[in-house]
Amino acid sequence: MVYEKHIELQKAHLYLVEEGFTMLKAKDNVDFELEDAVEVDELTYQLVNGNPFVTIVDGRNVRSNMSHEARQYFASNKKITDIRKAQSIVVNNLHTKLLANFYMNFYKPSNPIKIFRDFEEAEKWVRKIHKTYYPNSY
Repeated sequence: MVYEKHIELQKAHLYLVEEGFTMLKAKDNVDFELEDAVEVDELTYQLVNGNPFVTIVDGRNVRSNMSHEARQYFASNKKITDIRKAQSIVVNNLHTKLLANFYMNFYKPSNPIKIFRDFEEAEKWVRKIHKTYYPNSY
């Protein structure tokens, strides 16, 4: 996958895949706190210029933790939830799968969200939704 922009943060990598399409990849063995979630959402908002977007959270090969406050912020920050149109989470281990399921079922983000084991399937799903907002995209 080619990226228009890559930002390396202390605990994650944030990518602009193309207009209206981002990807977040947490670094391994980090504790994601509220201030990290705020930083990610602020940078995401800047990357997409406040426009609708879809995102992939790539949780493969990662065993990191996320605080309750960070999960709650990601699920309820209106500045982002109003423009995030779909979110796929890619997992390949039990730890990340449990975190993703808990986030999806307990925090109930307002946008469509789906968990995948296969990255290509996750990408295909968000691209279908992305196309409704950006019909001239790939």
